[in-house]
Amino acid sequence: MNRTVSFIAELIQQKESIQIEFVGEYKVSQILKVICSFLNTEGGWVLVGYDGKEFRGISGGIENKVSELKNLIFDQIFPQPLVDVRFEKYKSLDVLLINVIKGSRQPYTYEKKYFVRKGRQTQEATTDEISLLLRTSNEYASTWEKQTAIDATLEDLVQNEIELTISDANKIGRGKSLPNDMSGFLSYFQLVDMSLIRNGSIVLFGKDPVKFISQCQIRITLMPHGKTGSRFDDTVLIEDNLFAAFNRIEEYFTRNLPMISEFKYDKWNRKNEEKYPMDALREAVLNAMVHRDYADISGDITINIYPDKMEIINSGEIPPDIISGKNNIKEHHSVLRNPTIAHLFYLRGKIEKLGRGLSLIKDRFVENGLKVPEWTSQSGYTTLTLYGFSKPIGVNDRMLTFMKKLKVGEQFSREDFERFFESNISEKTARNDIGKLMEGRWVERIGEGPSTKYVRTNKELPEITG
Repeated sequence: MNRTVSFIAELIQQKESIQIEFVGEYKVSQILKVICSFLNTEGGWVLVGYDGKEFRGISGGIENKVSELKNLIFDQIFPQPLVDVRFEKYKSLDVLLINVIKGSRQPYTYEKKYFVRKGRQTQEATTDEISLLLRTSNEYASTWEKQTAIDATLEDLVQNEIELTISDANKIGRGKSLPNDMSGFLSYFQLVDMSLIRNGSIVLFGKDPVKFISQCQIRITLMPHGKTGSRFDDTVLIEDNLFAAFNRIEEYFTRNLPMISEFKYDKWNRKNEEKYPMDALREAVLNAMVHRDYADISGDITINIYPDKMEIINSGEIPPDIISGKNNIKEHHSVLRNPTIAHLFYLRGKIEKLGRGLSLIKDRFVENGLKVPEWTSQSGYTTLTLYGFSKPIGVNDRMLTFMKKLKVGEQFSREDFERFFESNISEKTARNDIGKLMEGRWVERIGEGPSTKYVRTNKELPEITG
């Protein structure tokens, strides 16, 4: 059972609540009201295609419905919210899974009406509730990213970066209902108030952000001799705005990270691949940028690169209800320490699936046969450790005996594996053994179904079995 399927099963088990709503049919108006109510309350999950008793699924053009719903959210709910809409398969049926992030600019409206969540119900807000939402929304104006950057002016911002954000938002359909002029755009997101420039503007678009916010630094250190070594090969200090910094880090990874060879049965045609999955690295850097605690004046982002691993350290701890242990990721609502910064990255197309970043990182490393990443939080900091080596594969004497009789490039089937041991092993055992050999890249599968074969790669066999 994959992660999403198990999460849907968990939602159903929890039943409807202040943060969970089931909608049996694709009824746009009902869905938008629920989304608006979650924005004005505590956020939550909407599952469309399940009525609370049985799955009905959604028929006809599920991808078009996702696109339609995203556009309607941006067109008809104000101010623009952060909502993730995607379709999933459950019990062979198409359903919609919607993650609504608690709004940072309450109150939100749909059809010029305010909606709130009361227990399991979505209701239109009363006059008193609207008044409370308006008063409560002022709490968000005092968050760090909305505080004033002393002495900063519009001249301290990179105009081209702001224009690119507006352009990107329009290209990917997220710019609807947003102002297209620089001043109006910044005002819409409360990044500028009259002549006052907010911290969020400096971090996102500043020409020289360190001039106003000293902790706007990202440090990359290459440590070839490990933590105990006394010499660093090089240290890169990045003091740009977040978008420029992200591009510089991506360029650094592309240029400097080592490659490894993928073992094939044809030893003359090895395929080189990155030591770390690049999309997972991007996501890890984005997480550090978006979720770090910028109010910590000593809390820059640090990236330490060792021979066998990488550490990405940022100020701010991961809430305990998101990760248990070092890498047991729980299904969770997105918790945005910096909602405006996250929203602007979303508009640039950098963040695609809200609340899924940690799972993407973990899954990509597992898919590449690498040791599972680990997250640790301590003393106000979070450290993500990414390992550049494979997790140990248990190769037993039986597997090793069979492999030693094969030449590089020689093929075999699962039945051949069983016959080699004179059928003294079960089909399940044979499949498990071959699966581990594939995981360790000592063999490679070719073909599908009944014609499936396996071929010996040129990767050397391990000396130690276990």
